Amino acid sequence: MAKFEFKKNEKKKPRPISETKISKPKETYDPIAITNEVEHDIKEEKPKKRRGRPKTGRKNYTTVRLMQSTVIKINALENALGIKTQDETVDQALDRVINSLTSDEKRGYELWLEMFEKKENK
Repeated sequence: MAKFEFKKNEKKKPRPISETKISKPKETYDPIAITNEVEHDIKEEKPKKRRGRPKTGRKNYTTVRLMQSTVIKINALENALGIKTQDETVDQALDRVINSLTSDEKRGYELWLEMFEKKENK
């Protein structure tokens, strides 16, 4: 006796397939809407996203040559007043000097400051 018996007379019927419904997109391309969106974006002038790691503080530094004795004085002030950085120490000291200027000295200072700022921004 054979393991399998084939029935050649019976034909298999395929499984019934349900009707496939045509899907509709949620939204379609509208050139007028896209044009309006682009014009709106251009008017807003969004800042460009920068790639990479952002700079911390966005400060601009320059080197100043100082005598060792002046640096020692700055460090002593920094520690005595509990200020975090040498930059802040010098800034505070300069602010105190500027506040004690006479009106003529202050006018001269402001003119020089304006000239140096314009020169730097060129």
